Amino acid sequence: MKQSVDPCLGREWELHQLHSLLSYAESQNCTKTIYIYGITGSGKTHLLNHFIDCVKSAGKRNLAFSQPHNCPAHKLKFSIFNFIKQLLQIESTATDMVITKKVNLVASSSLSYLRTLQLLGFSLSKNQRNTLAKQTLQQMNKIDQQIAYDLIDYAVHKRIALITIDDVHHLTYTQIQFLRLFIEIQYAQPILFILIAQPKDLLTSPPDWLSLAHTMPLKQLSLDAQTRLAKHCLAKKGFAIAKYQTEVKVAIERAAGNPAFLQQLLLTPDYQSFQSTKLQQFIDNTLADMPVELTELFQYAALQGFHFSASQLTQFTHKKHIHAPLCLAQKMLSSGLVVRESDHYSFSHPLIWEGIKNHQPLLIKNSVK
Repeated sequence: MKQSVDPCLGREWELHQLHSLLSYAESQNCTKTIYIYGITGSGKTHLLNHFIDCVKSAGKRNLAFSQPHNCPAHKLKFSIFNFIKQLLQIESTATDMVITKKVNLVASSSLSYLRTLQLLGFSLSKNQRNTLAKQTLQQMNKIDQQIAYDLIDYAVHKRIALITIDDVHHLTYTQIQFLRLFIEIQYAQPILFILIAQPKDLLTSPPDWLSLAHTMPLKQLSLDAQTRLAKHCLAKKGFAIAKYQTEVKVAIERAAGNPAFLQQLLLTPDYQSFQSTKLQQFIDNTLADMPVELTELFQYAALQGFHFSASQLTQFTHKKHIHAPLCLAQKMLSSGLVVRESDHYSFSHPLIWEGIKNHQPLLIKNSVK
C-alpha cells in the first residue's frame, strides 16, 4: 500500500492556492505558472509533493521534473531532451523511427519538425542543417515558440494537467531560455506549470521572464504551525510528546520558522547543543565547493554578526587585495546563504549563520582586525 505524504502543516494556505490556480487554469482553458521560492528547508519540495499526490489522487496526470544530481525516483530528470520526450509521451525504448514519426505527427511545420529533431540530438543532413542555419534569430525564436505551442497542445491531448520542475535554480542558461518559451506566453490550453527554486544563482531575485507567474514566497511558519509540526514529528517517531516540551520549545526558537530545520533539531541526539549535524554538513559541503577567497569572505562576514555591512566586506577585500570585490560580493548573494537589505546584508537564517561560524578550519578568525 502506498504511504501517504505527510500533511503540509503550516502551508495550508499555499496548498489551497495551488488547488485554486489549477482549477482556474482548467476553467479558463489557459496555461498558468506558479513560482514557489524560499531558502533551503522552507518546505518547497514537500509542498509540491503533497500537491502532486492530491492531483494524482484526483485522477489527473502530471509530469514532475527534478535536477539530475538530486533526482528522486518518482521524478523525471530535467533536460531539454527529456522535457520534449516526456511532453511527446515518447518511451525511453523508442527507436529513432518511432521518435521521428511522433515528431512529424505533432510538428505544425517542416521547420519546427527539423528544429525539434535538432533539440532531441538527431544528426541532421547537410541540407537540413543549412535550412536551419539560414534562419535569423527572430525567425528561430518564432520556430521555438511554435514548438512550445505544439508540445503543450499534445500534452493536453494526452490529458496532462500539471507540469512541475523542482530546483529550477540549478538550470543552465540554455535550459532556462528554452523553459521561457512555455512560461512567458499564456497559451489557450489548461495546464498548470509549477516552478520551485531557492533564491540563488540565476534566480537570486525573481527574473523578468516570470512576470506573468503567480509568485509564492514560502515565509517562516507561525508559532502555532511550528508547534503542530513538532508534535506531529515526535508522534510519528513514537516519542512521548509530554516528555519533550522543553526540547520542543528550544527547537522552535532555534528553527525560526523553518520546517526542515525544526525537524532536524527535534531528531538530533544532542539536546545540550541543539545543533543539526545534517545542516552543518550541508554548510560544510557548500563552503568546501567554493573558491577559497569566497569561503573566507563568508567566514569573515559571519564573525561580524548576523547582519553585516558593505563597508565591512570592503575592509576584508581591501585587506586581502581582492581584484574584483564586487564580483565576489555578487557570488556571495548568488549562493542563497545571504540576502541584501536596503543598507546591509544578512544571512538567510540564524542557523546558516551559526553553521558558517562553526565551519572548520576557521582560517581567518584573526586575519582582519
